[in-house]
Amino acid sequence: MKNFKKFTAILVVAIAFLSSCQKNDPVSVNTYSQDFTVNQKDWQVGTDDVSGMYYYFEFKVPNLTQYIYNNGTMQAFLYTNNGNVSPLPFNDYWIEDGTGYMYTEQITCEFVPGYVTFIIKSSDHQAILPHYNNYDFNVRFMW
Repeated sequence: MKNFKKFTAILVVAIAFLSSCQKNDPVSVNTYSQDFTVNQKDWQVGTDDVSGMYYYFEFKVPNLTQYIYNNGTMQAFLYTNNGNVSPLPFNDYWIEDGTGYMYTEQITCEFVPGYVTFIIKSSDHQAILPHYNNYDFNVRFMW
């Protein structure tokens, strides 16, 4: 009986000590979301030794701070023509009527503090403007 009382006392103290160490403060999460549109005429031509020719457009986004870049989560999405929202990178495919030629656009995004750059690379790396007149995007940050 003496050992049982001793064990119970130790157990009560341990439970009290462990429960008092819990931190019950609410966690604060910050979010940011912004839509962007790139018109077909606004795309700029870029080239590199690996990818060849591609199109890009850079937006200034002061809300993308160095802190968010280092510690947060950054996501980009494409609003597709059928009303869906697809995460980037996104591949779009077409088959040309008459020839059966398949054409692919890979759409992606790059983040650096203060800027978001959308990029379109075509499968044939030809200097043909991106397929659609407008590309609508959404970026989201969480930190």
